[in-house]
Amino acid sequence: MIPNGHITIYNRHFVNRIETYQRVIVRDIVWQATKAVSGRSTGVLGSNVATVLIPMQRGTNYLKPKAWQALIDKSGNWTLQEGDVIVRGAITQEITTEYKLSNLRSEYDDIVTITSVDAMDEGSLNVQHWEVGCK
Repeated sequence: MIPNGHITIYNRHFVNRIETYQRVIVRDIVWQATKAVSGRSTGVLGSNVATVLIPMQRGTNYLKPKAWQALIDKSGNWTLQEGDVIVRGAITQEITTEYKLSNLRSEYDDIVTITSVDAMDEGSLNVQHWEVGCK
C-alpha cells in the first residue's frame, strides 16, 4: 500500500442533544476516488464515491464505534462509523456553532460521508487496514 495523502475525520456525536463533531487527522492513507456517470433504465445517475484505505498502524487511539460513543470524554480518541465525514487533506478547521459542516462543504472539494467500514485485519501488520467506503 503506497500512501497518497492525509485525511481529516470528523466524528459525529451528540452532546445534550446537539450535533457535535470531533476532528482527527490521519496521515499516510490511500485515497481512491471515482467521479462517474452511469446509465440506468430510469435515466442518468451520478456516482461519486471514494474508498479510503487506512493502515491499522495509523490506528493510535482508535476505538470501535460503540466503545467510542460510550466515552464521556472523547478527546484524544477516534473511530470510523457510518455517517462520519472525511475530508481529503490535513484540515485544521473545527466544526463549531459558528463554523458549520455546510461551511466546510463549501470550502473543500473532496468531502465524503462514510457508508461502510471493513476491517481487513488478516496477515502481517504491514498489510492490515481499514477499508472505508464513502459517498
